[in-house]
Order: sequence, then structure tokens, then C-alpha cells
Amino acid sequence: MLNSYSHPFLSRLLMLLACAFIFLNLPSINAQDKARSFVIAGVSVDGNTYSDAQTIITISGLKVGEEIKIPGPKQQEAIKNLWLRNQFESIDIIIDKITASGIFLTIKVKEFQRFSWLDVQGADKVSVKDIEKAVGKIKGDILSAYEVDLAKDAVKALYEKEGLMYANIKPTVVPTDTGLYAKLELIIEEGADFYVDTISFAGNSKLTASDLSGSFEDTKTKTWWKFWSSSKFDKLKYEEDKKKLLQFFRSKGFIDADILKDTVINYPETQKVSIHVEVFEGKQYVLRSVTFEGNTVYPQEFLFRRLNIPLNEPYDAERFDKNLTGNEDQSDVASMYLDNGYLGANLVKEERKSDGDSLDIVVKVFERDRYVIRKVEIVGNTKTKDKVIRRELFTRPGEFFNRSAIIRSVRGLGVLNYFNPEALKPDIKPVDNTRVDVLYRVEERSTDTFNASMGYAGTFGLTGSIGITLNNFSFSEPLRGGGGQILNINAEFGQQSRYQTIQLGFTEPWLNNTPTTLGVNLYSIRQNFVFDLLRYGASVNIGRRLRWPDDYFRVDGVVRAQYNQQTASQGVFRAFNGGELSLTASISRISLDNAIFPTSGSRFTYSSTFAAGGIGIGKVDYLKSTFNLEMFHPLASVDGNPRLVLYLSTDMGYVAGIKSDTNILGNELFFMGGNGLGGFAITPLRGYVDRSIGPSGGGRVMTRHVIETRFALSLNPMPIYLLAFAEAGNVWENLRSSDPFDLRRSAGLGVRVLLNPIGLLGFDYGYGFDSQIPGGKRSGWQFHFQFGR
Repeated sequence: MLNSYSHPFLSRLLMLLACAFIFLNLPSINAQDKARSFVIAGVSVDGNTYSDAQTIITISGLKVGEEIKIPGPKQQEAIKNLWLRNQFESIDIIIDKITASGIFLTIKVKEFQRFSWLDVQGADKVSVKDIEKAVGKIKGDILSAYEVDLAKDAVKALYEKEGLMYANIKPTVVPTDTGLYAKLELIIEEGADFYVDTISFAGNSKLTASDLSGSFEDTKTKTWWKFWSSSKFDKLKYEEDKKKLLQFFRSKGFIDADILKDTVINYPETQKVSIHVEVFEGKQYVLRSVTFEGNTVYPQEFLFRRLNIPLNEPYDAERFDKNLTGNEDQSDVASMYLDNGYLGANLVKEERKSDGDSLDIVVKVFERDRYVIRKVEIVGNTKTKDKVIRRELFTRPGEFFNRSAIIRSVRGLGVLNYFNPEALKPDIKPVDNTRVDVLYRVEERSTDTFNASMGYAGTFGLTGSIGITLNNFSFSEPLRGGGGQILNINAEFGQQSRYQTIQLGFTEPWLNNTPTTLGVNLYSIRQNFVFDLLRYGASVNIGRRLRWPDDYFRVDGVVRAQYNQQTASQGVFRAFNGGELSLTASISRISLDNAIFPTSGSRFTYSSTFAAGGIGIGKVDYLKSTFNLEMFHPLASVDGNPRLVLYLSTDMGYVAGIKSDTNILGNELFFMGGNGLGGFAITPLRGYVDRSIGPSGGGRVMTRHVIETRFALSLNPMPIYLLAFAEAGNVWENLRSSDPFDLRRSAGLGVRVLLNPIGLLGFDYGYGFDSQIPGGKRSGWQFHFQFGR
């Protein structure tokens, strides 16, 4: 059998030409005989192995008892019907015999081979599993030349997607000893990776070659100081970069610019490519005026201010388009309509060239009808109650459609951490010309944690905790949950009884269905490290989300009553027994989009705690203030989801007594270094030993700054992200001795994995660039490991 794998179109064309030849020549072959009519007395099938004979006869359309002419069109119609099934390599209809009762016909077929298994040879840079998925064949599938060609093209596309543009795929169908079954053999020559050597341009006069090559995002030459970048040539990314080149021209006012020709020259001996691009630059246009037509809701001046585009300057088409129809912070003109019910609003830009290099733009506004939300539906919540979800939504029936409210709602659901963030997709369904339904699809995931946190550091030894936190608890239905309440029971321990604590806490985040938080916490804590302190008591906290300056703000207050027993130690901490009553007030603004892996937003908190011993209530006297600011910014996305994120953080703190002779407990002072183990009131600073920064007895002034880049390998079902960090901080004895530029610095790498129900698992490896004590050696490399943080 001869296997030939030409283009599928050519294969089909040759077969159709053969059928046409037979059809056209039948009359001439039998020209000496006139067409005769026969009654079909019987139809049989020959050559079929896997196809059912009766099915073949039925598909052909030949029926016993039917009168046909020989020769005639009925035979060709039968062949065509069977050919369209794409099951047979060859089909013929012959006369078996002619009797007094009629004519007996035989349908002779030759079936295509069937797929048995895939044999891949030479695949090193792409996994066999991915190749099998691209081929998409299962046992028994047809192996026609057309299907083999499709498999080849699919594997070729897979290699191109991986940047291997020069891979050569050679398919071969190899018969097996099992009937018509055959294996599909793919011999792959992956080819070498090519790297960009030079990029040159012709036709540009006002923009330099450096400007133009800089607009390429992925196609770049290697620069010695950009050690993190690669000059690997990827044809698909190069095609995308050509589009970015035109966008760059438009952002500089060259709206007529075009790519006339581009040439990529390969040098196999050096595995390098040279790229030459010929461009037409055209005129650089200056924006002279912007006019809106058709607007009745908002005046011309208001729309132009919203557009935020300067006149009489080079026309930035990219910025104009974003500010007109959609930018990152939803401050564009279209958002103003979409946030006020005009779901069908459309803005059409028309560029009008005049007076040489001047440009006038007319924006035609089609406002259309204003939509009202008919109903808001929630789908997919198998545990969380509807009311818990609805109280986080900013879209309500009867209100005008508001796109920003939908975005805000999705962000709020993400912060709950009850649902898969990648599956949080709203669905907008217009009902008629003035009403719309909003559907929120959620996918539940486990949020309750069995907290088995543990850490080890040379100074502290072994520390850890065991407990359970129900983050989606329901007091009325404790076994079912889903009420959005928080119940936690926790017991912590430290080496040789250095640290022991028992805590029981309950939080209702929406008291009486209002954004008011109420929490109660009972605790007993013993700490015997640096200072020996036993404290037990209770605290009550109450907080509320604000509407001003915006609804990301909230205020919280905590009243704490406890009894303290502190033993004198290190000549710093005095012996002390007595009660304490403290009040804490804080204001915060949290606009994060996710609790585990935030990709955008910020978190700001200012807190101040006053212990009332200075006014005669209790025996503890201090005023402590802390400030924390965290910011997250997405840098890159994968499949539409932000994965690479920049994280910035700053912490500051100050504590002092109200009276000159005051009692400040050791746990209210500042310590720094290590991974910041909970319970020891230590600010983390990776790359240093725990509690090694600042005065040994604790300080009263603290500051720390952190910068991290985080990359999420996975977000669901198991969030995993890598991080690279640089941070600096210090602790000083008092304000007089503090120096904001005298900081201990470090950098390193880390990884975080959320293991439900265990919690967050973390590993950090940091290098301390400074000494832990004045005049000492550098801290060097330090390993930090922890559970539950």
C-alpha cells in the first residue's frame, strides 16, 4: 500500500476528478450500447472490516426493487454519498450478475486505517503529553491523509507557540498486526533556538531606531547589563511586536505610519537572526480640536475634561483611545456612561486631517437607552448563604446599571476568600431595551483551616500552634456554616515553656445586617523570653465600614481588660503585678482584590493604643502608635489573570509612657529580625536572626520598608507563588537616637503555598548585608521557614 500525504485539498480534488472522469466516460465506453433499465435484485458489500454492510448499503441509497439505468447517474450518486462519509480510501460499484429477476450489484470499498497509538520521536523541548493532547486522537479514529495532515499542523502550531519556529514534523502511518489499526509515528526535528543579533529600520526620520526597537516588547537584542532579559527569537511574539510598533507610531502622532516590508534573516551556523524593518513614517500630526456630537446627557466641556487630552501637542492616539473607551482606572469617557445606566452607549471617533499636519477629531456619541437592573442572581454557592454574598455586592435591583459597581462587587467577593478568584465572572443579560439582569457565578473553595503552624529559629527554638479557624462559620447553623462569621480556637507553644497561649475568639462581620463588626476574644498568654510575662483577660472590638471619603475606609475600636504578672529580668524589665485597661482606635483603608494573592489595591492602617494607667485606671501606662501601608500593582498577566505583582510595604511604630516613671510591658516594645514569629511581638526582617535588630531589651521606635515581586504559579485549587524581596529596617531605643537612614538591609527569595486545611506554608532564604551588632560581621544567609503565616 502506498501512503501519500499531500495537502488535504489536493487529495480531495484528485478523488473528485477521478469520479468525474469515470462519470463522463461511462457513456463513451458503452457508446455502442444504449442505456438499459434494470431492477435491483440484490446489493452486497465487499472489503469492509469495521463498517457495517447494511449501513453502507443504506448510505449509498441503492434499494432492492428499485429500477435503475445502466449506465446511469444512480451509481455515481451512490459513490458520492459514501465518499462524503470520509471513511473509505476507495469506492467502486460493480455488476455481480444479471438474472431474469434483476441485477445484482456489489459495493467494493477500501477502508481508511484506524488510529492505534501515537509514537513520538525526538521531542525534548515539548512534552509528549502536550503533543498527544494537540493530536487529539483516540483509538479507532480514522487515519486518512487529511487527518494525518491535521495532526501534523496541530503539533507544528504547538511548537510555534513554544517559540520553536523551525521545528520539522514528519508523520508516518505504520501498519500493525491488528487488522486495519496503525500507529501514527511523528519524527520531530525540533531545531535550535535562534537569538536576535541586530534590529535595523529604514524609512524613519523623526523617530530614532532606538525608539522604534524599544517599542518591541519581546523581540530584543541582548544587552550586557540586562542580565535578566533574553534575546530569544519567537516568531509569534515578533508578529505581536510589529503591532506594538504601529501603536508606538500612533502614540507619537504618526497615524499614517505603516510597515512596508520586514525581513528576518537566519544564520544557522551562529543560531542568530537579523531583523530589518522598512517603515513609512508619514507626518506627525498635532491635535487641534476635539468635538463631541450627539451628546445630550453630558455637556461638551465636561466630556473633554474627562478625556484629559492636551491640545496643540503631538496627537497620542493610544492615550486618546484609552481615555475615550477604556483605561485601567475607569476614568475614561465611556465609563461615565456605563456607570450611569447607559449600557449600550457607543463612542465613535473620526479623525479629520486639515491644514497640513493639524488634526481635528469628532467623537460621535450614541447614548441610546438607559438600563435599570431588574434582578441580581447568584449561582454556584453551595455553602455560603446568599445574604453573605449580597451584602458584599454594590449592584441592587431597581438601580441604574453601573459597571464600576460590578467591578467593585467582584473585588469584594474576592477579598472574602470563599471563592476561586479565577472563576469570579459576572454575566450581564439584557432583558429588553431598558432592563438588564446581573448574574454572579461563584465557585466555592475551602476556607476553614486547621492551624498547625510551626517555626524554628536558633534563638527561639521550636515554636508552633495548633487550633482551628472557621472563616465561614454560622452561629445559627454551626454544622453547615456559610454565615460569614469567624470562630477560632488556638493554642500556641514555645520551647521550654518560653511561650504558651490559649485563645478563643468570635467575630460577627455584619452585626444586624449592617457593615458593623463585633468581636470578642478571651485569652491567657505566658511569655518567658527576654522578659517573663503572664497576662490573661478579654477584649471586645467593634468596627464599621465608612461611606466617606469612600467605602474602602473603616474605623475600629478595641477595649481590653487584662491582668499582668511580669518578673524582673535583664535589668530592664521591672517586676510588676497589676491590672490594665487599654483603648485602641484605628482607621484603615483596604482595597485589595484578593486575600491570599492580592494583585491590585492597597492596605493602609493607622492605630493608636492608650493604656489608662497614666490617669489612674490600672497600673500600665503607655501610648503606642503604629502605621502600616501596603500597595500591590500588577505587572504582567497570564491568560487574562494578573500573575506577576509588585508589592511595596512600610511599617512605622512609636511607644512612650504618659508619665515619666511608667510601666510599659515588654510585649508593647519593638523587636525586629527573622520571620516575625507571632506572639513575640517581633517585626520580621528576613536575612537576620530572630530579635537580633535593635536594643536587646526592645526599642520604642521602629521602621521597616519592603519591596517584593511575586509570581503566582497557581491560584486554584492550591495557591502557590514565588517571591523575590529586598527590605530594610531598624529599631531604636528612643526618638533621640533614631536615624531613618540607619537601616539593616537584606534581600532574598521565597515561596508561599496555601495548604488547606493547614494554612499558608512559607520558605524564605535571605541575605543580610549588615551586621547585627555594631562592628560585627555581616549577617549573611539566613533560612526562614514557617507554617500558618
